[in-house]
Amino acid sequence: MAKNWIRQELCELTEENLNLLLEFKIPGIIVENFLPPETCELVAERLRAMSFENYSHLKDIPVHHVGVCHNQWAHDDKSIYFDKIDQAKEVIDSIYRGLDINPVDMVMNAVASQAKRTAGLFEEPGFGSYFAGAFRSFRGHGRLHADHAPSHIRQPWAVTEISRQMTWNIYYSMLNSGGELVIYDTIHTAENDSMKVPGQYYFPYEVLEGPEHIRVTPKVGDLIMFNTQNFHEILGNTDGYRISQTSFIGLKKDGSLGFWS
Repeated sequence: MAKNWIRQELCELTEENLNLLLEFKIPGIIVENFLPPETCELVAERLRAMSFENYSHLKDIPVHHVGVCHNQWAHDDKSIYFDKIDQAKEVIDSIYRGLDINPVDMVMNAVASQAKRTAGLFEEPGFGSYFAGAFRSFRGHGRLHADHAPSHIRQPWAVTEISRQMTWNIYYSMLNSGGELVIYDTIHTAENDSMKVPGQYYFPYEVLEGPEHIRVTPKVGDLIMFNTQNFHEILGNTDGYRISQTSFIGLKKDGSLGFWS
């Protein structure tokens, strides 16, 4: 039975709790009202008017995005991903116009100040900074999976040199019902990776080592962080829009944190 967690709830953002999250001892971290709801609604309205792209490299995943997502291009020449970043930044800047905010910088600053960790964009030698802060519109069931670049990417990138992987999400709009995030107290490993459904991104529930989990219904404006090496899923339906902004966070060898989408 998996019983890694010492608390079965989302915790506040502190240095101690971030360290516990990196060691799989708590399910996640939450900062409530990280952004004002009225700001979130304006951003969500602008996003709903745009055309979200889908994850064409994955089958049947009910998520669309604005920005550029590294895992879609991780097995191509590195220049392909980095050539897309300037345009992605222009699109993101247009979404923020007149708001005087940069949520990616805000998250990095919150982590640096409250959790006492150096945080910044990942850098790829010879190419420059990664993109961070993609928007995602989610409907339907995001099935059980884990995210860990060293396990899932077959060629060397800066982000494959990490020892832990987390994510942050700011929620701009939620479904009228459903949309819960479920995090399980089971850690993805090389041993259980073979259980992935062939040709798919997700796993059967038999991969879970026990019933321990938390189910979170995010509120608009909340910032939530969790360890993506914990198996997780999103429960949803098609009633409304579940829009969030997100990136991964990797723990580097020097103890600093790198952000990338």
